[in-house]
Amino acid sequence: MNDHRGGTVPVAGSVEAAVGAAVCRSGSTTGWRCGTIQQKNASVTYPEGTVTGLTRINACAEPGDSGSSWISGNQAQGVTSGGSGNCTSGGTMYFQPVNAILAAYGLTLVTAGGPAPTPTSTGNPPGGTTWQAGTGYAAGATVTYAGASYRCLQGHTAQPGWEPPNVPALWQRV
Repeated sequence: MNDHRGGTVPVAGSVEAAVGAAVCRSGSTTGWRCGTIQQKNASVTYPEGTVTGLTRINACAEPGDSGSSWISGNQAQGVTSGGSGNCTSGGTMYFQPVNAILAAYGLTLVTAGGPAPTPTSTGNPPGGTTWQAGTGYAAGATVTYAGASYRCLQGHTAQPGWEPPNVPALWQRV
């Protein structure tokens, strides 16, 4: 998945996340934003007509974020359809599930295959390290951020502005 800030996040497949799961997206305007799946198979009426089969998330977006990709862990989830609110007051978003898109057009999701790329860092010293933007972290690595400890859930490079509390699909507080 392309990160609108210039990087990529490895995607291993498109296993659908359950209601209550954390999902994140990278939008051109607001960068990485995350939320929780609240409802499946939702219908939304836009001025152009009603769209069915959407997934509702309690996350925000702003103009320019349309079409952003949603992930849960390393699994593709969908493409932003629309929503309400903004990133100051909060919001509700809807995405079209990626598996429905693939099926509708007879497409197959192509992934790099195999394990996630090995991050470029030398790893963490015993007891972890302080989180730093632009640093590669391997799955299982631990970091300290704002006085709390986090474990990396999938290998990635922490892009500027990515903070452990804001990207729960990548970090778990321990």
